[in-house]
This record gives sequence, structure tokens and C-alpha cells, in this order.
Amino acid sequence: MAQRLIDLTIAILASIVSFLLSWPYFRNFEYWAESHAMWLVYFVVGFLLAVYVFYVLLRITRTLFEHDALDRADTAAAAAAAVTDPGADAKRDTEARP
Repeated sequence: MAQRLIDLTIAILASIVSFLLSWPYFRNFEYWAESHAMWLVYFVVGFLLAVYVFYVLLRITRTLFEHDALDRADTAAAAAAAVTDPGADAKRDTEARP
């Protein structure tokens, strides 16, 4: 649960940075739409989508690293087994053949 809270906090902070980078004061407020209500809706929806995208990105990245760690552990265990019994691969390969 703590990891999800950390992911959500990072996603919100990244979205705030993205929001501030897209604010029209960089263009001297020349790019405001006619309707300020629609502009507000645009930013609110964009902010919520950005939070969601950053959150999913963090979760997927963590999952990829966890799978990589599991794969590395399996590879290390197989290598350790091969070192302790060097003939195991040869026996396994010849026993599988009829």
C-alpha cells in the first residue's frame, strides 16, 4: 500500500510539473481561448490524464524490473547448479533421447 501511495505522489508531482510547463504565461498569455471555462476543463482533464499515465508508467516499470530480477535469480541458480554438478547438463541431454 505504501508503494502505491509513493507512486501516486510521484505521478501527481510529475503532472504538476507538466501542467506548469504547459501554462500559457510562457507565451505572454497570447494563447488563451475565448472561453475560460473550456480552458479550465482542458487543464483539469489533461492533469487527470497525466496523473493516470505517470502512475501506470511507474507501475509497469516496477513490474519490468521485478521480472528482470526474477529472471536473473533463475539464471544465477541454474549457473550455480551447473558449477556444483558439471555433468548434469550432459546427463539430462542424453537421458531425454530415446
